[in-house]
Amino acid sequence: MPTRRKRRRVFLSYNKADVDVARSVGAHLALAGVDVWFDEWAIKAGDSIPGRLNEGLRAFNAFLLLWSAKASRSKWVRQELNSAVMRAVKKRTARVIPCRLDLTPLPPLVEDRKAIDFSDRQRGIEILLAELVGNRSRRDRLLALQHVLSDLDVTWHDNPAVNPILCCPHCGEEQRIEGWNEYARTHEGHYAGLRCLNCGWEDGGEV
Repeated sequence: MPTRRKRRRVFLSYNKADVDVARSVGAHLALAGVDVWFDEWAIKAGDSIPGRLNEGLRAFNAFLLLWSAKASRSKWVRQELNSAVMRAVKKRTARVIPCRLDLTPLPPLVEDRKAIDFSDRQRGIEILLAELVGNRSRRDRLLALQHVLSDLDVTWHDNPAVNPILCCPHCGEEQRIEGWNEYARTHEGHYAGLRCLNCGWEDGGEV
């Protein structure tokens, strides 16, 4: 029987000035099935901030350092990095991955490590996803994201009877998706949904 691949646990370290990038990276990783420790999600009102930080730092497989000029001046980021490097030294399965948001030189602790260039954010995220979840094709990545979205309790306002659609959840088609709506006199109700013109997949319901 094949060995089941362990779920990735990622700690996201960043400066508050770069929070928009952190949110984008965190969302992409979470939708790809990665467990992400991101302070905005992990620390609730009343929690001990140092306590929750230590929990995240003890459990990661990958420590993502979003490095920038502002991050280089952050004591919190430096402290998190120091803890992460110590864990990576002790536990060989843990990695520290620098993600360079600008040209600020990496700190000495990680300057020998291969960094991911985030000057093009979308390209950087694609490379990061390939590193953490494997070299999937675009279709495979979209299908993985679609399956996660399908499990969420959310509503897409343009088609309220169907979960958000990135691609056809059956064949991965991106473009040939069309919406439909109709009024069923026999049921006295309005129905709407989506269909894939490539494979025939269709979903919808009463709105």
